[in-house]
Amino acid sequence: MIFKDSVGFLLDEADFSKKKVGEELKTAEHCVPYSDGLKWWVEWFPAGNSAKYTNYISVFLAVNKAVFAKFEFKINVPLRAGQTECELKRSATHDFTKPESFGFRKFASHDTLRRFPALGKLVTCEVEFAFLGPLIRLSPCLAPYSDHGPSDFELVVGFRRVKVHKRFLSLISPVFHAMLSHDTAEAKFGKVKITDFDFETVKTAIDFCLGRKLEAQSVETVVGILRFADKYAIDTVTDQLSKIPRSNLSIDTFPTIVHYAYDCSDSDLFDECCAFFKEHQRLIRATEKFSQLPPSSVAHLLGTTFDLETQFDILRRAYTNGIYFILDPLEQPIIKSMSLDTFCDAVDYAWDCSRHNLKKACAKFFGGNSAAICELKTFLDLGPQITHGMMKLRFDLFLADR
Repeated sequence: MIFKDSVGFLLDEADFSKKKVGEELKTAEHCVPYSDGLKWWVEWFPAGNSAKYTNYISVFLAVNKAVFAKFEFKINVPLRAGQTECELKRSATHDFTKPESFGFRKFASHDTLRRFPALGKLVTCEVEFAFLGPLIRLSPCLAPYSDHGPSDFELVVGFRRVKVHKRFLSLISPVFHAMLSHDTAEAKFGKVKITDFDFETVKTAIDFCLGRKLEAQSVETVVGILRFADKYAIDTVTDQLSKIPRSNLSIDTFPTIVHYAYDCSDSDLFDECCAFFKEHQRLIRATEKFSQLPPSSVAHLLGTTFDLETQFDILRRAYTNGIYFILDPLEQPIIKSMSLDTFCDAVDYAWDCSRHNLKKACAKFFGGNSAAICELKTFLDLGPQITHGMMKLRFDLFLADR
């Protein structure tokens, strides 16, 4: 969820001359709704927050708990008649990991501020917080009262079972309806094996459909339910929960949400993930969860976010930005299906980005197709260092095979 707010405070000549270095002022605390107690305020030091920053105003955004924030401090200074307004501003983003403050120790010097004729200047702080939105406001879905009759069907997950009613499954899901209304093994034996979801996901999804309270309320829980609903076409659940991932995009939840959007072909959500990634990619790339994403989903993310046209454009982008874990998996299909059409692009990328296995594959392919390759203009355009390096590697491999 994204929440925007602002606060202002007045700064005048008395603050510069009477306040001591390190003497702090602060605004009132502002509460952020639906944030589980997040509060924020501004701290400022008219004479600087330490001796090193004497004769500067120091300004900081402060919070009482972990949150990701974008913020901007600015001063709109009206000038003399006939002149336009002058704006002094500084902006930043910061991932607060604990209660702390972050900002600008040298926001503006006293000398700079004194050059403007109007004192009593208004300093404004505009903030934007990204945090997990409330999941507890989910309403029951279909059958809040269903425990009075015996169950007649089982969803088998490993050695555990979720008991449910056939008619209920047929009502909520056309997939289950087709399964149970024909002469199938599932209909005959009263059970179906589910191998692509864990027990907790299956049980939580069914509990949600029945209107039972979710015990573990998290983005991961909601995405698990959405995945289950997508496979079994339980549209009423998808409609009810689809907005939650959008309102809960954060550095931490991004991998879970983008993986779901990619797997379940939710193009609108995926586009929102791309926009979020473009703005926060440095922090996202540093997370362990991001490095555990399937390489194909990361490749699609890079290609869509940065309008990359070819697989080699994606590989170069990944290499340049340190996303190394997708390189080997994406290079394997190139190696296996190398052709005259892809050879020169593969060579250019392999030597530019020092990809050893792909270099060897290119050298071996050249050995078996040298006559046709030498007739390609794109081969001649590669440049002498690359072509010489590739031919030398081919010769070295030839000697090694003898």
